[in-house]
Amino acid sequence: MAEPSRLAEDPQLLLLHAAGLGRASWDAVVERIPGFARTLAIDLPGHGGVPGLASGRDVVPRLAEYVAERIAALGLRRPHVVGHSLGGVIALELARRVPVAAVTALCSIGFRAACHACVCVVRTHAILRITAAVGPRTRGRLLARSCVRRFVMGNVSARPVALRAEAVAADVTSMIASDVSTLCRYAGRYAFRAAEVDDTTPVNLVWADQDRVVPLRDAVRARRMLPKAQHFVIPGSGHFVVRDDPEGAAAVIYACHAQLWERQADIREGARGNVNPRPGN
Repeated sequence: MAEPSRLAEDPQLLLLHAAGLGRASWDAVVERIPGFARTLAIDLPGHGGVPGLASGRDVVPRLAEYVAERIAALGLRRPHVVGHSLGGVIALELARRVPVAAVTALCSIGFRAACHACVCVVRTHAILRITAAVGPRTRGRLLARSCVRRFVMGNVSARPVALRAEAVAADVTSMIASDVSTLCRYAGRYAFRAAEVDDTTPVNLVWADQDRVVPLRDAVRARRMLPKAQHFVIPGSGHFVVRDDPEGAAAVIYACHAQLWERQADIREGARGNVNPRPGN
């Protein structure tokens, strides 16, 4: 998944998906991002055929280390890292490991109370156990019914009935085939620490006002921990904002990326303007 860049110095967009989904979950968003940004989405361990990690309480830092290694292997230079849910907090962890141009985290975990995290994990596990009990064909037929989509996706989507049955079936199949249960069990215990991101790294936190997994009240704690971060709210969307409102997600990412490019252009222009003239000129 890549977009040609119109500007050679434009930072790359590196996209990190949510637990249980995969890099394809970004497709509808990338289609709506203007082509000035070069985009690359990768599969995290335990997804898309990538071997999973031995999960434990340190699973989020270890995933960040994996992404840091991938950045080096792909030859990326200071990418703008955009993450969704688990991918969001991995992006924040990544920012203290390797140089990144900016971090944009959509519906990021890591700011909520442990009790709320436990409730979300139990609910997710229960739904996956039920859906995994039937085969793909039967699952597809069932998900064609709006009441079933509401039951299966109601925890993560604000508009599950409006989602295409084929997309829901693909997402559910991806979640069943992934390490989502293990990741949720351990990532749900992760607590973000403010010292984990350098103050010089631009941070954008994006929230969905109908998110049942990462409620808006988490933004209050996030503001205390990252007082310099910019905050955006996507209205009418649930936790799976890349499904509920890909246009809204693309617009926010585009705005953050354009702002970053303009900031870097100003820095380059300032650097050229500050060059000392030669003596005698």
